[in-house]
Parts: sequence; C-alpha cells; structure tokens
Amino acid sequence: MYLTAYCKSAADAGGLLTKAIRIMKLTTVFIIAACLQVSARAYSQRITLSGKNISLQKVFEEIKKQTGYQFFYADRTIKSAKTISLNLKRVPLERALNIIFEDQPLTFGISENTIVIKRKPLADPTSSETTLPTPPPSDIQISGKVTDEKGQPLQGATVLVKGTNNGTKTDANGNFTLEAAPNAILVISYVGFETTEVKASGRTISIQLKASISTSEQIVVVGYGSQRKSDITGAVSKVDMDKAKAIPTTNIAEMIRGQAAGVQVTLLSARPGGNSNILIRGKKSIRGLNDPLIVLDGFPIENINDVNPDDIASIEILKDASAQAIYGARASNGVILITTQKGKTGKMRVRVNSYLTTHKLTKNFDLYTAEEFAELRREAVRTQFGTYQTDDVNFQGLEGNNFLKGRFVNWEDEVLQSGLISSNTVSVMGGTESTKLFTSANYFTQRGLIPTADYKRGSFRINLDQKINDRASIEANLSFVTDKQRKETNNLDFITISPFTGPYDSTGSLIKLVAGANASSSTLNPLWDIRESDNDTKTNLLNLNMVLNYKLSKNFSYKLNTLLSRRNVDEGIYLTKKHSVGLPLNGSASVANTLREEYLIENILNYNGQINSNNKIDITLVQSVNQRNTSKTTSTGTGFGSDVLGYDGISNALIFKTNRVEEQYRLASFLGRVRYNLMDKYLLSFTARKDGASVFAESRKWGFFPAASFAWQMHKERFFQNVKAVNQLKLRLSYGSVGNQSLDPYSTLGVVGNTPYVFGSAIVAGALPGTVLPNPTLTWETSTTFNAGLDFGLLNNRLTGTIEYYNTQTTDLLTDISLGGVSGFSSMITNGGESQNRGVEILLTGHIVRNTNWDWSITTAFTSNKNKVLKTGIGDINGDPKDDIARNRFVGQPIDVIRTMLFDGIFQTDDEAIASAQGTLGGTVTPFTPLTVLKAGSIRIKDVDGDGRITDADNVIISQNPDWFGSVSTTLTYKNFDLLADFYIVQGATKRNPYLGDFNQGGTLQSYRNGIKVDYWTPENPSTTHPRPNYASGQAPPHTGLLTIADASYTRLRTLSLGYNIPQSALDRLKMSSLRVYITANNLVTITDYKSYSPENNPNDFPDTKGFTFGVNVGF
Repeated sequence: MYLTAYCKSAADAGGLLTKAIRIMKLTTVFIIAACLQVSARAYSQRITLSGKNISLQKVFEEIKKQTGYQFFYADRTIKSAKTISLNLKRVPLERALNIIFEDQPLTFGISENTIVIKRKPLADPTSSETTLPTPPPSDIQISGKVTDEKGQPLQGATVLVKGTNNGTKTDANGNFTLEAAPNAILVISYVGFETTEVKASGRTISIQLKASISTSEQIVVVGYGSQRKSDITGAVSKVDMDKAKAIPTTNIAEMIRGQAAGVQVTLLSARPGGNSNILIRGKKSIRGLNDPLIVLDGFPIENINDVNPDDIASIEILKDASAQAIYGARASNGVILITTQKGKTGKMRVRVNSYLTTHKLTKNFDLYTAEEFAELRREAVRTQFGTYQTDDVNFQGLEGNNFLKGRFVNWEDEVLQSGLISSNTVSVMGGTESTKLFTSANYFTQRGLIPTADYKRGSFRINLDQKINDRASIEANLSFVTDKQRKETNNLDFITISPFTGPYDSTGSLIKLVAGANASSSTLNPLWDIRESDNDTKTNLLNLNMVLNYKLSKNFSYKLNTLLSRRNVDEGIYLTKKHSVGLPLNGSASVANTLREEYLIENILNYNGQINSNNKIDITLVQSVNQRNTSKTTSTGTGFGSDVLGYDGISNALIFKTNRVEEQYRLASFLGRVRYNLMDKYLLSFTARKDGASVFAESRKWGFFPAASFAWQMHKERFFQNVKAVNQLKLRLSYGSVGNQSLDPYSTLGVVGNTPYVFGSAIVAGALPGTVLPNPTLTWETSTTFNAGLDFGLLNNRLTGTIEYYNTQTTDLLTDISLGGVSGFSSMITNGGESQNRGVEILLTGHIVRNTNWDWSITTAFTSNKNKVLKTGIGDINGDPKDDIARNRFVGQPIDVIRTMLFDGIFQTDDEAIASAQGTLGGTVTPFTPLTVLKAGSIRIKDVDGDGRITDADNVIISQNPDWFGSVSTTLTYKNFDLLADFYIVQGATKRNPYLGDFNQGGTLQSYRNGIKVDYWTPENPSTTHPRPNYASGQAPPHTGLLTIADASYTRLRTLSLGYNIPQSALDRLKMSSLRVYITANNLVTITDYKSYSPENNPNDFPDTKGFTFGVNVGF
C-alpha cells in the first residue's frame, strides 16, 4: 500500500528563530508562554518520512530520531507486522501513528515520551482484515507503581518481563501497565538505584527501589560542567542533601556542617537571619578574607544564604587546586557549588514543604542563685573591709528592699522569650521534551529569643529550560528574595545584673534603671533600651541569568552565560530620646542604603569526544568578563523634636551628615581545561586560568593559575580482578595554584579626605591624605597545593570512603606594616606574609544492614588541619621573618592565637604571695602585682622561664584552632520509617571566655554583679581554681583574664529526626503522590566543659538555641 499525507506548517523556521530572540528580551512574556507550553500535550511533534516497503522496526527508529520517543514492544508482537510505504510531511505524531498502524494487526498507546505497541483485540469474524492470533489465555494485564525509599514516584523506570523484550517505562506518577503471564518475573531498573526483581503474583503490585550503594556513577557538579564521580581527579566533596535539609534554617552553612571533611563551620550569630563562617582547609590569609567562593548555578554570588534551601538540588565543595583552578583568582579559600532544581519531563507535580519550629536556649547559665549571690556579696565586702559587714551595708536601695523581702528575679526569664520558626514552600515541576519548568515560592519567618529580634523572608524562583531545535536551547533562571531583619540594639550582659533587682516597678511599669551596688549607683534595665530602639535591615535581591546552549557538531558545543544581579540593602537605626545613648543626643538616627549591581558574561566552548573506545578527551575553553558596581550612602542625625517617625524622619535632625561611597570592580578571565581518559583507568586533567583584576596596580593586574591532576583506577587493573573484596580503589594526585584577590578597590591608590580649615576669616575646604601609604606593587595572594587522595569501596561497597592529605603554601599574603611618624603615614599594605596549611581528611560510610525492610548506615568525617605563619610581613636586620607582636602574628604559630601569661593556682597565704615572683622578694624591680592586693586568695602567675620574675618573657602562645573536628551520622530505615542522628565534634579548641574573667566590670568574681558560679577562695574554703571575691571600687581581683583561657571542645547532637512516609495504598485514596511527616530536634544535647550558652557563643552576642520541628512534605 502507498499512503500520502500533507500538513501545512504554521510558521517557517526563520520566523520561529526571530520569535525566540524576541522572547529572550522579554523575559516575563517568555516565561508565561513557556508555562502554557508545558501544560500542552506533546503530540504536536511532527513527522516527515517517506519510502516504500519499509519495515516497522525501521519506521520506529526514524520516529525515535525525529521525536526522541521510545518504543516498547515484545519481539513476537511485531513478527506479523507488514511492511509499509509512506509519504508523510510534517504530520503530527499521533496522526502519523494512526496512519502507520491503520492496516496493521497492532495498536499503540502513548505514555509521556514512550510509545507502547500491543496486539489488536480479536477482530469481528465477518471482517476481511487480517487478524492477530488470540493472545495466550495465560497473559494478564499487570499494573503497578515504582517509587523510591521515601515513596516518591520514579518516572522513566524500566519494567521488563525477565527473559523477554516485553517491557515499558513508568509515567510521571511512577505507574506502569503491561501484559505478562501471572507468574512472570518483572525486572525493574532505574539509574542510581539497585535493580530489583519481583514476581507478578497479582494484577496490581507496588515496587520500592533502594538507592544504589555504589557512588562511582554519581554525577558530581564541577566548575563549568559535571563528571561521573569515578572520573574525578581532584578533591571534591558532595553534600548529602537528605541530611542537610533535615535542619530547619535559611543558613546554608549550617546545613553543610559536618557533611564534608575539611569544611569547618562556626556560628557567627544565632540571631534570626544570622550567618555562619565557613573555612575550607583552614585559614590562609592574614589580612584578607578567608571566605570560600559561592557559585550558584554557575554564577558567583555574594551570600550563601541568597538561595531558598528547598530549591537546592545539590551542593559540591571543591577543595584542592586541581578542582579550584578553573575559578583562578577567587578560589584560594575553596569553592562551594550550589545547583538548584530543574524541570523534568512529565506532567506537572506540585510539592509542599511546611514546618514549624519552636526554639529555646540550648542551656541556661549556671548563675549564682539569690542565696549564693548574697553569700558572694558578703565575702566580697569582707575582702574590702577585712571583716564581715551587716546586710544593710551589703545591700542598699532597691537591692536592700528586695533582699529584706526575699524577692529576686531570673534575668534570663525576664529578657528572653521562646523562639518560633515557620516556613512554607510550594514548588511546581514538570514539562515536555522541549520545555521544562521548575518554580517555587517560599515564606519564612523567625521570632528570636530577644523581643525585638526577628527575621522575615520571601523568595520566588523560576528555572526554565527551553529547547528551540535539535541544536539550540535556552535556560532562563529568575530569582527574587526580599527580607527584613530586626536586630536587638542592647548588648546581652543581662546575666550579670544582680538578682535582687527587677525590670518593673510596683505598678508593673518598665523602669529605666535598676539598683546596682549601692544606693548611689544604678544599672540600666536591659529591657529599656530594647524598647527604646529600632534596628532594621531590609534587603531586595534580583538575580536573572540567561544561558544559550548551541550544539555546533556532534562533539563541539557552545554556551553563552549571562548574569544580571541587583541587591539593594536599606539599614535604619533609631535610638529614642529615652534610650541610654539617645538621651544626651536628644535622639539619634542612622540610615544607610547600599546598591550593588553585578554583570557577568561568559563564552564557553566545549569539545567532548573520543579518539577511539580507549581514548576519551574533554576540552573546555572559557572567556569571562565580570563587573560589580557598588554605591553606598550613609546619613546620620541627632537632635529630634519627636521620636514618632524614627529613622524615617532623619532629615528632621538638628545635626545632619551624609556620606557617599562609589566603588567599581572588574575581572577579566581566560581559562582552559583538558581532561583525558585512557581506558577508563588513567585519568589526567590540566587546567590554567589567567585573571586580570582592577583592584591591582597597572603592572600587577594579571595573575596566572595552573593546575594538573592524575587519577589511577587501580581496581580496573587485571591484577585486581581476583581481589573480590575490593570494588573500587582510586589513587588521586594533584598540584596547582589558585589566587585570592581580597583587596578593596583603590587600595593601590592614594586616598584623599576633605578637611576644612580656617583661612583668614573664612572656613574653606581642604584636602588631607589618608593615613595608609599607597603601594603600587600589590599583587595576588597565591596558594599552591599538593593533594593526594584515595577513594575506595570494599566488600561489595558496604564500606566506602576517601582519605586525603594536603599541603598548601600561601605566599604574597597581604599584611599591614607600621611606618615611622616622620613619613606622615601610619601604615602600609604589603605582600610580605606567608602561611602554610597541612592536613588529613577521612570520610567513611558503612552500610551495616541492607535488606527488604531494614537499611542502616553510618557516616563519619574527620579533619585535622595544622596551620602556621611562615612570614608576618616584617623582618629583623638580617631580613629573616620575625614576630609582629602588636598585630598578634608569630612565626611558626597559627594565624589565630592567644598570647597570654598562664594561671598557676591560688596563693594560700600572704607570705607565699609576697615571696613569689610577683612580689618584691621575687627579684622584680617593681612588683608585678601591687602588694596591697597581693595576698592569700590572689591569682598566681606562672613563671614560665623560671627566672624568679614575671616579665614579658613569661607570655606563651596558645592556638585557638581545634586539634581535629568531625562528625558522625547514622541513618536507620525500617519500612516506611526513617531515623537520622547527626553528631558534630570539635576537640582541642581553645578560646577566651570573658564570662570567667572581668566581664562587664568584674562579672563573676567581683560581686558587683552576678555571673557564672565558680568555686572561689575564702579562708574557710581554700580553692585552688578561683580567687577571692573583691568589692573595692568596682574592680575585679587582679589577673582574672588568665582564667578566661578555656577549652572549647564539645560534642553535640545536632540533629535527631524521625520521619514516616505514608503507604502508597493510602496515597492513592488521598489522590497524592507522596506524603511524609517528620519531627526533628536540633542542638538537643551538648557535652562540653565550656561555661557559656555554647562553645561557639560569643559574649554579648545572640544566645545559641535548640529547636523542635514538626513538618510535612506533600506531593501531588
């Protein structure tokens, strides 16, 4: 037979291209149009095919080439098919299929992008058409659903009848239907999951696939591309997103804490909307920044928290020079790659993630109770007067009244409240082969422990992938974030206020001053300044990046990356005329507006091909231009007639000042990378990048950063084939350099200020040079790293892991040096510093139990980093590096150190104190400690050098860095239940704890205020750990600063989460694709000797918290 069909085209190809370009310019219209297209049916694809006597298999192959649709059928099904003659021109797919099967004993069905071929039912006996023999009566129709371990449907999973070609693929909801014998064995497979066989014992079955233990085929995002994990030659860590997202926060740094060896996360502030500090393989820069480069969907961003956690698909961390060198001058401190979710082929899916978290203090301070504080006060007064005094002397004013009446307060209870977090995210994902869409919206609120501290944030994202034709496609990613952060303006010293005071008077009204040490002194009520102040920060961020992909040939492709980013930050502070600071100023206001605009254009050319089956090569060339413009306007004002308008009325200030700063930064880059794969055993990578930055002088703008790496997959060698216990063994070696450009714009130029002066009888403007001498020779900080790594999988990948050793030398560190006054300048920036970081990282995962119902795994990460300064930037007369004591930098010591004398116990008698190295009998010309206070109960300073004197030589250097840090996490799954426990460990860290010294006029040991309870010395209690309390003139006992040196080691149960996935049978009744409920506890238990809210909490900063979360994930 010979069939002909024609279909007139609606538009020619040139018109489509013109329309596509116009749509790129009009982003909003483009996105709306694409959304509509996603919902359209995919059968509009058109077929052009002609020929005579073509076999059905040949027709299927041609349709697959033109549309990408897959055909599934049993070989025996099409044996009776006829050859066919066709002449189809741009005929819609469904119509073309009807024509093809019109006179065949077969029929078809379309499920997403799969065409399933079946036999036709028995024809009417009177029909003259050729009929298909009756199927064997034993075959029945079997339907089912394929999901992952969490009950999420798996689209595109392959379902085959074992031993045949009879099979199909699952649709967007994970459903499938096929015909097979009732006792057939079905083989279900899906990328990244273990292949499973099940017996078709009924007409409806449910299959749950388990994730594959092997990680070698994982796809890992690297700079300007992605690779199989087995092909990676550098040090790259991939974050487990299931564990990371178990923490309810917008702080992405806290999500990745403990997820990767070599990555240290430290909380900067626990206030709502607060940030954390991330260090990758230790501090390298002395003066410059040590923050890693954050790359979101291929584009550098300013703040890691600029993305909604629910939008994240993957996070990778680049740790060695081979992996980092592709980012050159910005990669010295490591690179964190964040990839957001993309649309997938299939019908639209809706996901809802909502949770509610309650917060409270991780722990309360162990303060003196009212009775204990009264005893401390008596002992302190006894020290001053030599004998005990009556309580009417010890307690006066309001303190005295409350003491007599037995009234006291807990200031933590008075100031702090319970915190609350609420987060709601709705996302939509779906698409066709041509158009894929992901969009999400999130609203997040957090109420802090301090009444005026809260954070609100809304975010919106659209990620669109549009295929134009077989060669060209477009990606459009639009995100918008708006937030408002209210900060407390009062410091958090309320724990030191006497318990015999209170924030309210007898009528319940808030009072400004609470009684202090005696009737004539007073202490500010912390709630007063909280009420009488505003401190707000509002941020609006818009990111738009457009990507054009064009396939030049089979192996060559071109990509154009473009980014437009606009961040606007408004800050406003107002202190009323009643505020403790605003009172003498008659009200004070400060307003700042910062606008930062960033543009980036990248041209990327890639070749991915092979010389033959054993030789594969991948080449990437990139040209990049990046520009960032920043303008900041700051206004201050004092003297207000009214507090009503707050900082919005700053223009009404009696004294008003404005300052404006404009900055521009530019970076031009050329880079290339070659990756070579020989026989899938020997892997080589060469990377080179050249960067030119505007922040450096003309002769020093450009830097060159090369790197090379090699990997050997030893387990693929013939001599390893009989070693059954080893599934993977890969050795990696790398060496290379990367840069750090953390220099403020115009630092190489002279800065001139405006200073008015009197000339005659007039005031005229004058110019005054800055105090820093410009240095036109400043250049890049360069970090050169050698890295050796071993990846392994043992015992059928039951035990997998990675061991890394690295040695990083950072040269040309930016340092400040002091200049003599005769120069007219106080200091100058030079490239005189040098540092070293060496360390070992271990990451292990053990799959303890893995069967039908149970799955139990344990993962541990360990990091030990040794950091030291090799050059401080100054030298001796011979040019050798020497210590810079003024800036706390010491050759051979870590960057972060404490220089201090050492506590050596408590003097037990007056004679012992006077005869010590601190007294006149110790040989010092002037006693180190005044003899009037050098008595029994005083602190003894250690005579380190043993010369009988306490001098500067008795100072020692103590590292603040931990000896090691790591994590242990375990995941246990039983049927539909899952349990996660995650521990974070820091050992050997040291820091100052001011709460143990003279914090806020004496704090703990002076009894002027309350503090942490300690075992202090009295004649009746000769303590050897803490001195005798003192009360004189508001001074603490001498040298209490030595007591602040504290061990900050701790072990914390960071996350304990229990979840339950609703069974599929219930989901079908509820018309849902997935439903998971969970409860999570964060920072539940902390084991430490450090006396504070937590070892990471800084004095006067927001207290650390623990939280309890109740959440639900719903899929439709």
